[in-house]
Amino acid sequence: MKHSFSKRIISMEDQPSLINLFKSYEREVYGEVQTSEADIQEMIESIPEADRRGLWDGGDLVAISILTEKDHRLPSLILALPNDHMELYIGELAEELFTSARRKKETNSDSKTIILSANLEKEKKAFEKSGFTPTRYWFQMKKDLEDLSAATVSPPYCISGFNPDTEAESLYKMFEEVFSDHFDYHPSSLDEFKKRFLRPSFDPTLWFVLREENNLVGFAFCTVNAETKLGEITHLGIRKKWRRKGLAHYLLYYVFSKLKEKGMTTVALSVDSDSYTDATIVYQKAGMYVYRGFTRYDLEV
Repeated sequence: MKHSFSKRIISMEDQPSLINLFKSYEREVYGEVQTSEADIQEMIESIPEADRRGLWDGGDLVAISILTEKDHRLPSLILALPNDHMELYIGELAEELFTSARRKKETNSDSKTIILSANLEKEKKAFEKSGFTPTRYWFQMKKDLEDLSAATVSPPYCISGFNPDTEAESLYKMFEEVFSDHFDYHPSSLDEFKKRFLRPSFDPTLWFVLREENNLVGFAFCTVNAETKLGEITHLGIRKKWRRKGLAHYLLYYVFSKLKEKGMTTVALSVDSDSYTDATIVYQKAGMYVYRGFTRYDLEV
């Protein structure tokens, strides 16, 4: 079959085609749509033009490459239609991603690492052919928010909301402490942490802080998707001194109930399968199950 490929910047006018691409991929690979139209619009609006490229085959959008930057890491996405030509589509866009990554490195001599996720064997094969190396295996875990049992904790512990005007620095310090011994940790600044507050999806009522009297001991950051009814726990952590006290279980159930109040029917999170804190076991005890697995691929540029 002869292909008539063209590549260009993804614009707002391409949003309907982009929505169809995401839906086709996620229904085939996940069995459900997890990315909302609002998420896709935010992606187009927030990512520089040079870092969002599309591949068209005979006039149809068949793949995209997206690159973002976070310290030395370049969390990226190559998403292609999962058909017989998927590997070809990925190969066509890999060079676009490399070009964007090299441009990021021009202003900084430090090495940069492109990070991709693969769900299918076709993706893994195409990524490895393009020079990527598998580095970690992750799970997406889920829980249906139908019948929830209550979890209790005794004083002096309590959970409250987060006030970005007065608690940003203290939460930032706890965040850095909690993740300092995790895989691929890289210190970030307070200003970088505060950039989270500028995202359209940021909602301070969905950030929860676990306290022991005046001490901050844990946190959970969440987002909600009104279209898919899927709530996501993007970050959850307990400070080392307070681990193995059942506090993560309590915090999880508190978050489950709050997400259900927001109209969510399901909650999901991603977890490193090699987590030294046995996070997978903690989540399973809270009623979560492994929904799918995916592999992280890295390439240093």
